[in-house]
Amino acid sequence: MNAAQQLVDEIRERIKKIRLEKGYSQDYMADKLNISQNAYHKLEKGYSRIHLLKLIAISKILEIELMELINGPEYVYIFSKYYKKTLLRKVE
Repeated sequence: MNAAQQLVDEIRERIKKIRLEKGYSQDYMADKLNISQNAYHKLEKGYSRIHLLKLIAISKILEIELMELINGPEYVYIFSKYYKKTLLRKVE
């Protein structure tokens, strides 16, 4: 498995994990995304591709940052901290 495919698989796992933590069903997600439950199932299982607009919509439904969905929660804080430091330097 190449690195890109591994990343996509990790994203799919994070989507499923967060969906289950929030108590959302696949039907709920499909309804919010305006797709069938079968189409959502295929997205989550890897039988079809997740397009960027769908990924953004999923992050909004799950109420998480897109970067958290892509990189995992441990990297969002590091990125945010870096960004704030950079921003502070530009302002000063």
